[in-house]
Amino acid sequence: MSTPVGQWQPGMDVTAGRLNSMQQAASLLVTNYGADSSGTADAAAGIQLALTVARDLGGAQVIVPPGVYLINQTLRIYGNTRLSLMAGAEFRRNHAGTMLLNGDAGQAFGGYTGHSRITIEGGLWNMRGTTSGLTGSAMCISIGHASDIVIRDLEVRDTPGFHAVEMNSTRHGTISGCQFRGYVDPGGRDFSEAVQVDLAKSSGVYGGFGPYDHTPSEDVLVIGCHFGTSGTAGTTAWPRGVGSHSATITKFHRRVRVIGNSFEGLLQYAVSAYNWEDATIASNAFVDCGSGVRLRTVILSDTEDTKLPDGTQTSASQSMRNLVVSGNTFRSSGAYDDPIVAFGETSGQVLNLTVTGNSISASSGGQNGIRLKQVQRSTVTGNSITGIAGSAISTEDCQNLTIVGNQIHTPGGHGITLVTCEHFTVADNQVMYPGNNGILVQGGNNLHVRGNYLRSPGRANNATWYGIRVSTNASSVSLSGNKTRPNGSGNEAINGLSVTNTCTLIQRHGNDWRGTEFTGGALSDLSTTPNTSASDVT
Repeated sequence: MSTPVGQWQPGMDVTAGRLNSMQQAASLLVTNYGADSSGTADAAAGIQLALTVARDLGGAQVIVPPGVYLINQTLRIYGNTRLSLMAGAEFRRNHAGTMLLNGDAGQAFGGYTGHSRITIEGGLWNMRGTTSGLTGSAMCISIGHASDIVIRDLEVRDTPGFHAVEMNSTRHGTISGCQFRGYVDPGGRDFSEAVQVDLAKSSGVYGGFGPYDHTPSEDVLVIGCHFGTSGTAGTTAWPRGVGSHSATITKFHRRVRVIGNSFEGLLQYAVSAYNWEDATIASNAFVDCGSGVRLRTVILSDTEDTKLPDGTQTSASQSMRNLVVSGNTFRSSGAYDDPIVAFGETSGQVLNLTVTGNSISASSGGQNGIRLKQVQRSTVTGNSITGIAGSAISTEDCQNLTIVGNQIHTPGGHGITLVTCEHFTVADNQVMYPGNNGILVQGGNNLHVRGNYLRSPGRANNATWYGIRVSTNASSVSLSGNKTRPNGSGNEAINGLSVTNTCTLIQRHGNDWRGTEFTGGALSDLSTTPNTSASDVT
């Protein structure tokens, strides 16, 4: 026997008793305000009337019973409102615009002072992006200048062009247990995110309302959601799952957490952390996506994003810091970009990055497993990387990194690369059966390579690659306790260790390069006066 309740909660059975109890209580049933649930007539006016009554009451729960509701106008939700679509309720968009906004056009609430403390939950939000007259870019749920927003347990289907949910200039926002299925590109929108985290930069960035005071988003949590396809003819999966693609110098999106979601078949970056700080991307599953996680500072070539809030052009990026990518799984990544990529600019680097405990298996199109460029003060540790088309871990123009304790198996390219890097420790990694070099050092200085085990390097071509290769004016490189072994048959590396004659201040001791199958001998160190003693060097 069901118990009458004053408020409907997701998961409750829909019963006459409960509906009657809510009708007697503070909850507002949209059908009592004229909303048609048959799917044959406009329901928006009745729903809006209930939302407006909730506003006038200072807040209330607005209940949408099971049924199909044609939405012929943009709905406006106000502060202290809980909009609940019951099981079996569908909002079916029937106009060429946004489905739901928090507030009115022309309002002037800056910062986080707009309509806040809002919960939106349940139901199917059908954007119908392939329907004639509805194919132009549109938003489903758009939130701006707000705080304390919860969006949960709903499905957004077949969105054209813009975003399923936009958290713009929003603080303390949670999106949980939602399904984002199906996307339609009307042209020129191959970069849209299902969930966009953005700032109030301009009407071109956020069209709902101003003011355009460059307020960023903070404390946003996306948890337990699914991003993928709907199966509707003419749709695809989303280009991107969660991310940002606008920026203003001196502003950051901070404390964004993307946790425990599944991303399947996305065309580009599943998570694009553009100009984020203090962010965590953890325990997500990425399957058949064009790329997994991108961490990107402000793009120098984007002349809009490199402006100050007053419009002054800086012609520079800005550093972003304190980022964690941990415990994620990546399977069958596509050719769009690497499964994990952190990319900075000379004028704005990625700082204080931890990439740990991720499992990456299989990529196509020559992509690397983990790629870092212009990254400082970071750690790559305890990752498992298997069957990558390119290099397993690729670093370029980086400083003060540790690459420790990673398991690498059968990369098509190199195991680990350090290109013009400084102040590195590469230690205790296992690199098994790399197609090219096990570890490649090109240029750079003050590098410590120790305790790594390299098995069967150079499997792609005979007599072409090396176990560890140090070249291109690399300086002050310490190699200790490393072990390299040839395969024993088929394609073999030239040397276990190869150091070219342009390198200086090489110190090596306690390594094991043995293997008669190396085609050029186990060891070739042509550097200037290498130090091979085991005593202190002063």
